[in-house]
Amino acid sequence: MAQITVPHGTRPAARPAGPQAVTFPNRDRLRLFGILHLPQGPCNRTGIILLCPGVKNRVAPQRLYVKMAKRFCSLGFAVLRFDFHGIGDSEGKIEEELAADFYGTVQAGRYIDDTLAAMDWMQADSGMDSFIIAGLCGGAITGLLAGARDRRIRGLLALGIPVIINGKGFDPAKYITRGQLDRIRGKYIAKLGDASSWMRLITLRSDYRKIFKSLCAPLLHSVNKKDLPEKKTDKKINDSAGGAAGNLNPLFRPAFEQMLESGRRVIFIFSGSDRLQWEFEEKFAADYDMGQWQGMFRKHTIPEANHVLSFTQWQEAMLDIACDWLKPYMEADKEMHARAQHSF
Repeated sequence: MAQITVPHGTRPAARPAGPQAVTFPNRDRLRLFGILHLPQGPCNRTGIILLCPGVKNRVAPQRLYVKMAKRFCSLGFAVLRFDFHGIGDSEGKIEEELAADFYGTVQAGRYIDDTLAAMDWMQADSGMDSFIIAGLCGGAITGLLAGARDRRIRGLLALGIPVIINGKGFDPAKYITRGQLDRIRGKYIAKLGDASSWMRLITLRSDYRKIFKSLCAPLLHSVNKKDLPEKKTDKKINDSAGGAAGNLNPLFRPAFEQMLESGRRVIFIFSGSDRLQWEFEEKFAADYDMGQWQGMFRKHTIPEANHVLSFTQWQEAMLDIACDWLKPYMEADKEMHARAQHSF
């Protein structure tokens, strides 16, 4: 691939179809590196930008973003996948020593400005002024928070979006949901006949707090349900059994509602075996009226899939759902193009 460096704010001559390496500055003047995929024939007026999942680069686990870019490009979309600053080939550093602390900064909007810079560059380079943001995990929450800041984002395709916030001050064991504890307890019970599991237990390599909480959860639930009034029971069970939404990201709901209230479409695709789905359902959706956004919000689950969609059949299932969701954008762009042609 030829290296093409485009000065910020300029638009080069027409690019050939296919993937091309590009660089552009973020708002702190750090150089970001990416791959721009252009379709054969005319581009849709709306571009798609894929955002890095956590500490992973623009390729994503299992080369997922490469496959997404190719599929979306075949539908006529220009697709940009790029590295955030401090990740992959882009300039900058990650100073956090612990992964949880880094994830916490991502969940709080660390890479919003890089996302906006990517839109600025794509708009200057290709003339596009509207975008669909897509991403897995950290890329998904970054896209949601960026959408609350910039109306050029017309839609969000979020894969395995986290609703919690990590980092210093948060004890993961404290905030395990009731459903997660039930599943963990089942796994521990299944390992009772496993010698290696017993060896981990007696050599102090097991998570004793998690074991204790999961085994005690049914007892705590039974006691609390019997002794407390109904409204207080739910809170008490949640607090004692670890299901409290105390680490729910305070930025999640406002950004979610701002996207939908302003008429922009959102789709969440979760994996059936991913704890992030359980956290979404138990920490957010359980106490939220999702029905009010009918027509604007969609949620899908890929049964048995893991967080990074490791197997081809899971990836294809996700891509089929995503491409179906993209159809209204394609139809709107075609109508706009037809009107523009007719006006001439």
